[in-house]
Amino acid sequence: MTFTELDPMKKYETSLRRKHIHQGVVTSIETHTPFGISMQCAIIDLGEDIKGMIHEDHFDKQQFRSLVGFIDHTVDFMVLDSKKLGADTDDIQVFDREKGIVLLSRVQALEELQEEFWDTAEEDHICTGTVSGFEEERIYLLVKGVVCILPISDYEYDWTPSGKNLLPLGTQVTVKVKKIDREKKRVTVTRKELLEDPWNRVRERFKQGDFHRGIITSVVENTGIFIKLCPGVESLAWFPNRVPSHGELVGKTVSVKIGKVDLEARKIKSKIVHFPHEIVG
Repeated sequence: MTFTELDPMKKYETSLRRKHIHQGVVTSIETHTPFGISMQCAIIDLGEDIKGMIHEDHFDKQQFRSLVGFIDHTVDFMVLDSKKLGADTDDIQVFDREKGIVLLSRVQALEELQEEFWDTAEEDHICTGTVSGFEEERIYLLVKGVVCILPISDYEYDWTPSGKNLLPLGTQVTVKVKKIDREKKRVTVTRKELLEDPWNRVRERFKQGDFHRGIITSVVENTGIFIKLCPGVESLAWFPNRVPSHGELVGKTVSVKIGKVDLEARKIKSKIVHFPHEIVG
């Protein structure tokens, strides 16, 4: 039996010296006083009856009202390097063998990952990020500790109304680096460019003179009615002679006759021939 097996803390002492970055799942949020101040701590089960503890000041540079939302999320971490805090190791007990606790830092791990990202990142690289936030027009992904922007228009070919609640926090998304502004430390990524462009199959799917069903997505005065034929492909139909006056048109299913198809301009003209009808079942 090795000394490490006798003392499981030993491998985390080695991890501290070698600045290893680990990943683990947040199993719970507890309140502790690691520095004499009561605060929330994210708990990670390190195995062998060892509890990893990330106090809120070292979970993220951004202050969260609560860490509860991170339960069951996989996070990067490393053993807390108290020397980087300008503190004497005697003042901070990183390894508590009696209680089986190791203090960890997600912030320090992200700083190491960020340095690696900026040293190696290039446009057109494919990477995997974790959803860390969202707004109406964008989703924020954490890629190697760097917050990257995924515009909602670059999420998919289909029209997506909002980035809010589109994906749960912690969801992993594969994207391509679209633009890097090193001066502003700003990275824009795209998911859409990794998907098949639905217009590649338009010629074989929607032939002039054929009939298809579609869903009305919008009605624009003096322009016409936009109808989604499939995700990412819409046609424009002029107002028919008889437009039903009852109910909201958006969301209704209609039958259309395909007119002119312009692949270069990505436009399809159509004529509504059955307006509207509901598809049941």
